[in-house]
Amino acid sequence: MSKNLRYILGIIGGILLCLALWYFQTIVNYVIVAAVISLVGAPIVRLLRKIKIGKREIPSSVAAILTIASFLLIIFLFLNIFAPLVAEEAQALSQIDVEAFSANLNNQFESTMSYLEQFNLSGDDRSNEAFLVEQLQALVSFGDIRGIFNNIFGVIGNAVIALFSVLFITFFFLQDGNMVNRIILTLTPDKRMDEMKSIILQTKKLLSRYFVGLVAQVSIITLLVTLGLSIFGVENAFLIGFLAGLVNLVPYLGPIIGALIGIFIAVTTNLQMDFNSELLPLILSIGGVFLTVQLIDNFVIQPFIFSNSVNAHPLEIFIVISMAGALAGVGGMILAIPAYTLIRIIASEFLSGFKVVDSLTRNLDE
Repeated sequence: MSKNLRYILGIIGGILLCLALWYFQTIVNYVIVAAVISLVGAPIVRLLRKIKIGKREIPSSVAAILTIASFLLIIFLFLNIFAPLVAEEAQALSQIDVEAFSANLNNQFESTMSYLEQFNLSGDDRSNEAFLVEQLQALVSFGDIRGIFNNIFGVIGNAVIALFSVLFITFFFLQDGNMVNRIILTLTPDKRMDEMKSIILQTKKLLSRYFVGLVAQVSIITLLVTLGLSIFGVENAFLIGFLAGLVNLVPYLGPIIGALIGIFIAVTTNLQMDFNSELLPLILSIGGVFLTVQLIDNFVIQPFIFSNSVNAHPLEIFIVISMAGALAGVGGMILAIPAYTLIRIIASEFLSGFKVVDSLTRNLDE
């Protein structure tokens, strides 16, 4: 076979592989998530394998099952902690005096409309009230509500399938710790074997540090928000803080979502308060806490954790996340740093010598 023909076949094979990965992207996502979980769980498996019962070691399959069970147990404990808080919130919602709430809301609406009378929001002869009602009707329709419920049931069904698939794949990755390595090395040409082994080693090291950094970030955000809200006497401060820590994993949008969740929980549990003298100051206090924590996160936590975990400049990370968000939305923003880290590692092995590549990858080995 001629050299040119081999190159052509290689290019065609690469294109077909990319198309297959795109077509089966759901399964690929399951494999990626399972690989990440197995990366986190691998130290637990190795620790369990060192335990001896008599003269026999714990089988790798048993160690893998115990590791997955420990993850599920942690999730169960978290749910067990938050279930009473969620039940309390649901009970508070069920005890709302609908008539009093409606009257209070109507008063606030009339006060707002009176203030807006000095402005012509519609730009024509319609009243501001009629214009706002038309906008709400256009925004929300019965079909939209029905679609929302259909999407909810669809998400639940897909979540069950995804959970089973990820756990199933994770078990085999944990049982055979070198399975991912063997798959990658099998697809690697012999002359590139050393470079690929180096890529695998660096990827495991940097991504492990990155995911440890994520856990640290969630913990710190939870602590700061909880303390801040507790100072202002906000109920369910820990629940709000933990939810804020989780959604903060979504760059830029997460803090806004967390603040809205916190305000919603606080408002629904304090609807008996007077809006102007009590509820509005409470909302402003919550907003101030989230703004303060977000500034600390942006200028202290993220630069320290992520810059040190993946050895990249904070400005570099900001640009990468922004570009990923423009290309692939929220999902792209979440996966931006791990994907960029992998690209840098691959580029350092195969494209070293180029000035731009050397500049972007010079800190990888630190």
